[in-house]
Amino acid sequence: MRVVSLALILALAACGAQPLESHGPFDAGADPPPGPSPDAGDAGDPGDGGGGGGGDGGDAPGLGAGVTPAGVVFRVWAPHATAAHVTGDFAEQSVAMSAQPGGIFAATVAGAHAGTTYRFVLDGPTGAVTRLDPYCRQLLADGSACEVIDPSAYPWKSAPFTRPARNATVVYEMHVGSFAVAPGAPTGTFADAQARLADLADLGVSVVELMPVQAFGGAPNGWGYDPELYFAPKASYGTADALRAFVDEAHARGIGVWLDTVINHYDGWSKAPLACFDGACAGGSHGIYFFPPGKFASTPWGPRPDYTAPEVAAMLRATVPFWLGEHRGDGFRWDSVSNVRALDGSGATPGGKEILLAVNDLTHAAGGTSIAEDLKGSSAITRPAQDGGFGFDAQWDGFGYAVDGVLVPYADDGRDLGVIQAALEGGYAGDPFARVLFTEDHDTVGNGGSRLPSAIDPALPTSFSARRRSMLGATLLLTTPGVPMLFMGQESLATGTFDDPPAPLAGSLPPEGAKVRAFYKDLIALRRNLGGKSGGLLDAGVDILQRNDAAKVIAYRRHGASTEDVVVILNLRKKAYQQYDVGVPDAGPWRVRLDTDWLTYGDDFGGGQTGSIDTLVKPKDGQPFTLPVKLGAYAAVVLSR
Repeated sequence: MRVVSLALILALAACGAQPLESHGPFDAGADPPPGPSPDAGDAGDPGDGGGGGGGDGGDAPGLGAGVTPAGVVFRVWAPHATAAHVTGDFAEQSVAMSAQPGGIFAATVAGAHAGTTYRFVLDGPTGAVTRLDPYCRQLLADGSACEVIDPSAYPWKSAPFTRPARNATVVYEMHVGSFAVAPGAPTGTFADAQARLADLADLGVSVVELMPVQAFGGAPNGWGYDPELYFAPKASYGTADALRAFVDEAHARGIGVWLDTVINHYDGWSKAPLACFDGACAGGSHGIYFFPPGKFASTPWGPRPDYTAPEVAAMLRATVPFWLGEHRGDGFRWDSVSNVRALDGSGATPGGKEILLAVNDLTHAAGGTSIAEDLKGSSAITRPAQDGGFGFDAQWDGFGYAVDGVLVPYADDGRDLGVIQAALEGGYAGDPFARVLFTEDHDTVGNGGSRLPSAIDPALPTSFSARRRSMLGATLLLTTPGVPMLFMGQESLATGTFDDPPAPLAGSLPPEGAKVRAFYKDLIALRRNLGGKSGGLLDAGVDILQRNDAAKVIAYRRHGASTEDVVVILNLRKKAYQQYDVGVPDAGPWRVRLDTDWLTYGDDFGGGQTGSIDTLVKPKDGQPFTLPVKLGAYAAVVLSR
């Protein structure tokens, strides 16, 4: 991991923001990034720097609220306002803010400090409006005001975290509001989720991807894809320090944290904090933060931020060093990148590619990971910027839609092994690890969909067929080259659907899930080569050894730089074999590392096989040796040498 000062990251974030460079909060102790400084006396003490976000009291240009020795410096961009005040629970109660170049208003409030609550009152074109700070770091529980935060006050406990390599990453998508919910509570919290991190460490995942936790509209435990503030956590989930504590604990347990982030649209609620921010929104405009009326102004979910406005682009860029710095996150999943970069049938979105390139550069400068949800199948998404691409590390792939389409139907005869082979051999520009793979995610399980076992057998999702075919999907997921991702509860056979807002996860976990979880734990350990015997699963190579379309059996070899080749055999038909022959390139013995037919994974399973299997010196499938295996109905067997 590259170590880069946060000051440099913020300096990069400011690049191109002309005529005004605005910055979000930054890490305590960092050198200040370049940016506008208030005139001496306009925002308080001439030496306070007048900026927002510093926790060390140093020179801190930027917007928002920054703690300094002279008090708290407040700065807000409101170009259509004629006057501004900051009000709050400080002694002065209301302090006039001084106008500065570029539509900035600033004030230093001597009586304010960390923990102070505040709001802005702006005299706009239609009269006075009261607004939350767009750079608000923490909301009150009722959403009525912001709270000043000193980011240097949190006592980090974990050692510096080593982020997992891309080929060793196993992601766990989590919705904080429903993952762990205390009895009688309306929603889960960061603290509730933190208490369950030991379970995830035991499962073996290496990254938790949090569905949006930035302040969003709608239900307290909604999905989160209606962003309202970009720098404050959802108040119903907990405080900024509670999120830091979650990240701290995750890192202590060897788990990275990615943040799902939405910049393709904004909450469509007319009273959302940034809507008509300084009162200027005549003629159908949504205000200064959004594209003016026209074809770029709207999305199906709400207004689109104006990526061409320097102040807006700078704010979106500043989210990267903020979440990777002050909260020590490890990367991002960028929602609906296709709606940032282009409009269907209408060409490129102005400034869209530029903002995506910028956030990726900033993420990589901090040693973080940047993932795109684009789902258009374009290799340009993960192509390096210097080669004309967007520079993402990986993108969500259609793997799950294709694989689930093979596994869900009742009739075995129609299962298309060609789809399975294409999923195994896929990639972008020759890079299979440029894909994030899943068989369940919040979209496939929600939006009218259901968990894979429930889709297989709606009447009885714990049936033999539902469990075994969903386990086939998991085996394929975790043995295909790519970045595999589980959706929370998948490892414990969660059933049903994922509503908005969703019910607590615990209610969807059947008793059979405990044994299925043991299977996922073993499979993840193989995928990450935690036992040192399955290194081929970390490699990019995949060879189809056998594709038996009549029997619905496919066998493949995973290999590469590692000397530990892995062979995987999948039986997609409800028919068992005492001996099933597969051709392999190397003589045995081959050790059975996992068999989904083991009784440890299901009381009604067949028992499977353990130990080593010696190859036969007999050509098969164009290979010099034959590997005779016992293969259960709807079973998967994983072997290595």
